[in-house]
Amino acid sequence: MVLINNDFLLTNQKSKQLYDSIKEVPIYDFHCHLSPKEIYENKNFETITQLWLRHDHYKWRLMRVNGIDESLITGNANDFDKFKAFIEMLPKTIMNPMYHWCYIELARYFDHYKAVQHTETLQLYNDLNAQLQKESHKPRNLLKKSNVKVVCTTDDPCDDLVYHQRLAEDTSFDIEIRPTFRPDYYINLNHDTIHQAIHRLEEATAADIHSFDDYIEALGERVRYFHQHGARSADQSFSEVVLTGLEKEDVQAYFQQLKDGASLDPYILRQLSGYLLTTLAKSYKHYGWVMQLHLGPLRNNNSIQHQAIGKDAGFDSIGDPLSARDLNLFLDHLNSHHVLPDTIIYPHNANDHLMVQATAGNFTSKEAKVQLGAAWWYNDTKDGMIQHLIDYANVGLLSEFVGMLTDSRSLLSYSRHEYFRRILCQLVGDLVEKGEIEDDMELLTDILKDICFNNATRLFRIENMKEVK
Repeated sequence: MVLINNDFLLTNQKSKQLYDSIKEVPIYDFHCHLSPKEIYENKNFETITQLWLRHDHYKWRLMRVNGIDESLITGNANDFDKFKAFIEMLPKTIMNPMYHWCYIELARYFDHYKAVQHTETLQLYNDLNAQLQKESHKPRNLLKKSNVKVVCTTDDPCDDLVYHQRLAEDTSFDIEIRPTFRPDYYINLNHDTIHQAIHRLEEATAADIHSFDDYIEALGERVRYFHQHGARSADQSFSEVVLTGLEKEDVQAYFQQLKDGASLDPYILRQLSGYLLTTLAKSYKHYGWVMQLHLGPLRNNNSIQHQAIGKDAGFDSIGDPLSARDLNLFLDHLNSHHVLPDTIIYPHNANDHLMVQATAGNFTSKEAKVQLGAAWWYNDTKDGMIQHLIDYANVGLLSEFVGMLTDSRSLLSYSRHEYFRRILCQLVGDLVEKGEIEDDMELLTDILKDICFNNATRLFRIENMKEVK
């Protein structure tokens, strides 16, 4: 039996009908980590290892669990040996989403449906590499093959955005590649980072930063720059919800203390971050941006490997549940000061889904749409997405859900949108079959199209991006 077929994950007639009605809907990827330089230069990948394994910490974690030596994961082993180590492990990843993701990627991008354990490894490696040398497998054509209309990358506030600009000027390429303002480093200040943050901003703005007011002005200038270059969103990630409570005089004093090398209490640093984010939120609101908050992960926990390999290498964990009180207080602070922008909140801990969606309902209105984001990181599994959709619907409106994203560094990860859509259609179709949802095909198709594309189009408001009918 071929694993990836037309009815993959779809077990009843209604689910199949629903999926057929939305499978050609384009993709609006409002949060990813693709390289705009890679898309602009549009060079063929030399090997499948470079495309599939080079930046994928999901795969790296499983390889370590399987006892594979680090030289074959992030080390200096050759590309074939790395591929061989991974592909021999892949059949053992049953019940992990990697199993489904990889088989969908092999099917959709390389027309390979055969189980990898029944394929000679060197032959498979050579076959995949040969396809990668074709025009069809250059980065831009991989995006087109995935039916992507919008890609929102993740960018340092001091990035010059030159590749976004060049892509925007290229009339031969009609996919929107938009930057996203990612100011974590400039918000999570401490005595070790503040001088580097100031230095970067001074270089980017050609301004001297002596005071907190200068610092805020420089960040505001970068928001303006990003908006002029097509950004319509800001994304920030914190291990805990930021706090409020500081007056400007306090912030100015603490900022100076950090510059002078003082180590401040973590609670005060969270308050400082909250003040900075509040100030930025005012700019986001002014420009009509969406504020995305990724909350809860504990990053870079293995200090030895962090020193040896660096960040984003597969040593991050699910954090403790978020403080509902702190989240409500922060959103209320923004709302009370009339600076609450449209907001998407992604909790890292699945136990927070109901809390976040319920909290979002406290503050969403015609002036600001606040909602739970897609199942994130350890939660974008089959079971995780099903429970996330149930939680979302139980305390909100599933029809308003802004939908799936890739949050990936790989051009092949758009297969995850297919995965999500099949899971969504199976869930809804099953409830129709059980008599719990009215069998109104037109209504349900419209709802699913909204979730897969239209809701994001309305929320992010990129010029000339039309909804699908």
